[in-house]
Amino acid sequence: MIANDNRINGRTVDYTKALEFLAHHMMAPGCRVVLDELQFEVLKAYLGHVQAVGDDTNFGLEMCVDYRDSEDTGGYSVSWDNDGTALQDDLIDAIMVDMVQNLGFVAGSIFREGHITDLADIDGRIAEIRERVAAKHGLS
Repeated sequence: MIANDNRINGRTVDYTKALEFLAHHMMAPGCRVVLDELQFEVLKAYLGHVQAVGDDTNFGLEMCVDYRDSEDTGGYSVSWDNDGTALQDDLIDAIMVDMVQNLGFVAGSIFREGHITDLADIDGRIAEIRERVAAKHGLS
């Protein structure tokens, strides 16, 4: 699915206030979220998996912005911070990297530009990530 096909009125939307309402405890001060409607749903699904890693990770989403509507730039900006155990940090980082690669962004660092994962596929992707990270930590 191509993210550009899911924009509201052909544009991205600032979802910062909506995310503050839904997941304020996961947002770093000054966080900004500008995505299309489907991207926002995918972000929320991934954040649910991040939250499941544990409340003690001190995860904070700092930014998640799709710049495709900007006249002078393109690409995206996604950043986060966390400080849990080494296992928690590796798991959260792997989840967030997978999200970035599957959120429909268009940029040279994206393997399949414009591809946005189906919501139904996220749980399976996270299960694979959990297995991979557990193996890295000698837990499998």
